[in-house]
Amino acid sequence: MADIGKYKEDLTQHLLSYCTDTGLLKGSLLSSPDIDEAWLRYAPSLYGDAVRNFNDYPEFCLGCAGYLGMAVAFLWDKDWLRYKDSPYSFFLGDRGFDDMDDHITDTILRDRKHSVPAMQSCAVDACHFLMREGPEPGTAEAYRMFLATVEVMFKTGAAIELCRLGYKFEKVA
Repeated sequence: MADIGKYKEDLTQHLLSYCTDTGLLKGSLLSSPDIDEAWLRYAPSLYGDAVRNFNDYPEFCLGCAGYLGMAVAFLWDKDWLRYKDSPYSFFLGDRGFDDMDDHITDTILRDRKHSVPAMQSCAVDACHFLMREGPEPGTAEAYRMFLATVEVMFKTGAAIELCRLGYKFEKVA
């Protein structure tokens, strides 16, 4: 049985390295307690949507987790007091989860040039990473690894957006 904590750590480091090499990040996974708290609120709904659709659209489901992270980070920067209590449905498109990616890129981020290539490449990479681990489909282990991958994608998406917005870790004297 796979060590899910190690899997999540390895995937995080893999995506951090990939995103740093491609210029999406600058060597660190930016975050904030507000964004982490938002993840805890949105995770159950996102997990439900992603699990139902994963077999048919694995990269799309992982990408939506990243897009959600990007959207939360964008709104955190824009006006967190206004958006912090937005329901999960705020991030869904007219067709619900099926066009979540388009809704976030076109309505919230208003940016396809940066967000779409970033999330497409990260989602494909994360999906390949998961598949290389070889969990037996339909098992509890595969389910836990999938949920861990979704969480890492959310946090990676948030970090990419924070980096794009100009945030960086700085030592405070």
